[in-house]
Amino acid sequence: MALKFSEMITTRTDLALNLEAGFDHYIDSIATGYGNYLAPVLKEGETALDVRFQLVLLKRSVARQRQRLQSLSTGVVEQTHDDQKVSAEITDRRDAVDTKLRHVRSTCRGIYGVKSLGRVGLKGNFPRGPVRLHDHAATVKASLENPDLGLEPVLALDLGDEEVAGPSQLAAQLEPELTELGDLVGDRHQERRKGFDVRSRRRRLIREFDGDIRAVVRMAQGMFRLAGRDDLADSFRPTLRRIVRRIKEAQAEEAAEQAAEQTAEQTADGYAGAETTEAEAAETEQEVTEETTD
Repeated sequence: MALKFSEMITTRTDLALNLEAGFDHYIDSIATGYGNYLAPVLKEGETALDVRFQLVLLKRSVARQRQRLQSLSTGVVEQTHDDQKVSAEITDRRDAVDTKLRHVRSTCRGIYGVKSLGRVGLKGNFPRGPVRLHDHAATVKASLENPDLGLEPVLALDLGDEEVAGPSQLAAQLEPELTELGDLVGDRHQERRKGFDVRSRRRRLIREFDGDIRAVVRMAQGMFRLAGRDDLADSFRPTLRRIVRRIKEAQAEEAAEQAAEQTAEQTADGYAGAETTEAEAAETEQEVTEETTD
């Protein structure tokens, strides 16, 4: 998405720079021709309006729109880097929580038996998405901390002075990574909401640029024709066609991007279903076998 925005901004910036250079290059010629056009209708002693000021205003309008677009480019790059950094941190915490959940499951199965896994949410495969994994781990932690859980060791263990790891101790092993993961995914959700507003503003500025440049080109064409420079007015036709095409493309892209953003909100955090590795499948099969044996 950031790359597409950068390309859209770069293309329009180049167009604006070409238009500004054109105004600078032809301003004297157009002003002279415009004065000659008005000369026959002027009364004695009247002077033709100096059209240079109008051309300068048109150029300034193009430059202002270009500068607004260029200010967006920095924000696009910075947001991309921030998103990548946060995603890497979330992936790191997700893997840490997954590892700790597996350790807690192994300990719980060894002390309290296979049947205890279903009671605390440790049976089967864990979600791979960070949001779903966090919610699942938080549920496991809450179950282990429940004083009414009533788990009892399946065997009388003599560990000397060491105590058997109780459910609350197992729950504590999920921290601090579980809390850190929750904070990260919560912050990312807020940033995505802000990012949606930023993208909406970018699309709005691009639409405004296309519309304003189209108007500037049409005004310039009229002034060129009045100045007797039909050749310049005709040379703007391809530019005008490109602008109209970009307006239509921007409208289609906006509709597609809005649909993609809605889909991304549902799938980016891993709500799309977890992938099962061979190791996880083998582990699940082992649990089923052990439960059947018991």
